[in-house]
Amino acid sequence: MPDLTNEEIKALGHAVGLEIEEPDLTEVAHSLNALLEALDGINPPGLDEVEPLPIILPPAPQQG
Repeated sequence: MPDLTNEEIKALGHAVGLEIEEPDLTEVAHSLNALLEALDGINPPGLDEVEPLPIILPPAPQQG
């Protein structure tokens, strides 16, 4: 997996309400790319064939 660029990281941060600027951007890019590389190593055989389950949230408690 290729490393995320600084622009991609800034866009991801913006999507969740974070503005990441220098000098933090360099550190965040390094940490995030290292994490993604480590997670890429955790890929058991057949994982690509598993259908993801939808997220089902419990109903909100009734107020009253």
